[in-house]
Order: sequence, then C-alpha cells, then structure tokens
Amino acid sequence: MSKVSGVMRSYKQLLKLMNKKPLICTSITTNNKKDYLANLKKAIVLGSDLAELRMDFFKKISSEEMKTIIRKSELPLIVTNRNRENGGLFSKGEKARLSVLESAIEAQPSFVDIELATDSEKRTKIMNLARQNNVGIICSYHDFHRTPDVEEIMKIYDHITSTNADIAKLVFTTKNNKDIRNILKAARKLHSKKIPFTIFGMGLKAQITRMLSPLLGSSLTYSALRTEVETDLGQLSLGHTRKFFNMMEKKGWKKLRNRRDDLIHLAMIELNDDGSYPLASVDKLIKH
Repeated sequence: MSKVSGVMRSYKQLLKLMNKKPLICTSITTNNKKDYLANLKKAIVLGSDLAELRMDFFKKISSEEMKTIIRKSELPLIVTNRNRENGGLFSKGEKARLSVLESAIEAQPSFVDIELATDSEKRTKIMNLARQNNVGIICSYHDFHRTPDVEEIMKIYDHITSTNADIAKLVFTTKNNKDIRNILKAARKLHSKKIPFTIFGMGLKAQITRMLSPLLGSSLTYSALRTEVETDLGQLSLGHTRKFFNMMEKKGWKKLRNRRDDLIHLAMIELNDDGSYPLASVDKLIKH
C-alpha cells in the first residue's frame, strides 16, 4: 500500500515529497459514485499515491455527492473536468464545466487540474479560488495532433509557469521516435526548472515516455486501474507502474536521476508484444 494513502492530503506536503521521488496518480474513470469509491479502494491496495477524479465521466452527480467523494477519499485527489476540446467528455458548456470545478474546490481536494487553454480570466478565477481553499493547482497542456520540438515544449512550460501553477502537466501525441526523443530531452531540461512537472506522450508507442520521464525528473506519472493497456492513451496499469517504481525505489531515485545522459538511451528498448514496458530490460541497463 502507498505510504501517501490516508496520511498526506496537503498539496504542499505532496509537493515536498515529489521533490524527493515521483508519485503515481491513478486515473479512475467511472460514471457513478458507487463504482468510483469501489475503484478507489482497489487503487489504494495496488499502491497508488494519488487518484484522479474525472468529473466529466460522471453521467449525473450532485454537488453534495461530489463533495462527499472528495472529503471521504482515502487517497489525495486531483479533480479534473475535461471538455471535448481537451480530450474529455464534458459537453454542457464552459460555464457549467467550471462551475463543477468551483464546487469541487470548496471540498478541498489536494489538487485541481485546469487547462492552459482555458480562457485566461476564467482560469485565473479558478486558480484564485484554489488558493483561497488551500488547493494545489495543476495547469495542463494537451496536444492531440503532434509533439513539438524541445524549444517549443520549453516555451509551453514557461507559459504554464507564468500562471503561478504548482505543477505543469505537458501531454503530446507521439507518431515516431523523434517525438519520443523530444519529450525525453525536454524532461531532462525541465528537471532544473522552477516548478515540478509531468510530461509524457499519448498512444501505445509513447508508453516509454511514461516510464522514463520520472527517471529524468518528472514528479508525477498517470496510470490506469485496470490491467489491460488503454491503447488510446497508452496508460500502463497501476500494478505494472507500481512494480516499476518499487524497483527504482530500491536503486534510489536520486542516484538514477544523476544518470540522465545514460537513461536517455533507454528509449531504444522495444516494448513487449502486449505493449507493456520490459522491466527486466530496464533493470539490466541501469544495473551498473
């Protein structure tokens, strides 16, 4: 079971922990309160550090039910409400979408995720409300068409930094090895920057970015609760991710991250036939 579970809810405490080692957030995508709470228990058992509450997946939920989930959660929560333009399911309009986030913030989850693409005034309003309620802020950027070059990725990160967010989330669409390299090179450069970050690519081919970016400095990685691979996003299962993180924990995150130039070559490892990352191959290459 995760050491974070049931103990650490303050986003400031979580940020301090992320400075020492990356954490696992499990994205739980159910459409009702009962199933969400049941899956939350599974995530705790499997060793997740945080969970994502995707409000856009819920068919119907009252403000009070949402607040009950947040307040009773035994894991620190990241509340997200994605519209269709940013890869989510919420379709009732921007005013209603942000209203859901405002209600969630009042229940004081650990973090709220607000997209960089959100209108700047509305985004600032959400961020100010989060600050007033002692809720951490993840500002996210998604590109569903491509992966830009490293210079452009750094500019996007700087834009997020200017919003006064606590964590920058950068997600791109990978089509080839060059895209993967750009993400990993950016992760290596972002390690020394001002605020914590998470960066990875979407799709099966991009799975290696989800595993290697924490070794290069990423503070957070996202996993799926179910065991099979989500081929649209390329998320690895929580069980697989926890196994990998436990293996890295034994080797020492700080020691591994000091080998960034060597670790970049791990991108050449081929995935298993089922799309999963070959832990034995990684272990062999970083053994010395």
